[in-house]
Amino acid sequence: MSGEGSDVTTGPVRSPMRPVALSLCALSAAMVVLSLVSDGNAFSDSWWLVGFVLWLLLWGVLRSMTRGVAERPVAGLDERERGLRDRVSFIGYQCAVAAGMAVVLLMVVFQNEPGMIERMPGLLTTLMLTSSALPSIILGFSDTGVEDAEAGADE
Repeated sequence: MSGEGSDVTTGPVRSPMRPVALSLCALSAAMVVLSLVSDGNAFSDSWWLVGFVLWLLLWGVLRSMTRGVAERPVAGLDERERGLRDRVSFIGYQCAVAAGMAVVLLMVVFQNEPGMIERMPGLLTTLMLTSSALPSIILGFSDTGVEDAEAGADE
């Protein structure tokens, strides 16, 4: 019976992870759009810079929520947690490679349009940051990080 009560109390503790992960995804999409429609370099666009600072804050919050799996030493993880961490890290790596290649392809396609080439640093930054945050985002949607961090704190 007491085990059921603890499940009820952990529900609200885990709930902030999904909205933060979703907000990070929405902000990443907005930053991609802003980097493509900015007049010149996105780093000189105030809206993109505000999004960038907000993105960093949200990522820091989500990263702290998911560090139970993301940052715990391998010896402290069970087989399921280790597999989950390896899988989300691999997905983030693959997305980073794909994002880099997409930017290179865009640079080749638009090589004769200086306005578009000028937007590439902001786009590359946004895509690389999103790729590096993807493991935390996936863990945030799975609600695994907080649950496991609480279990690690009890030990």
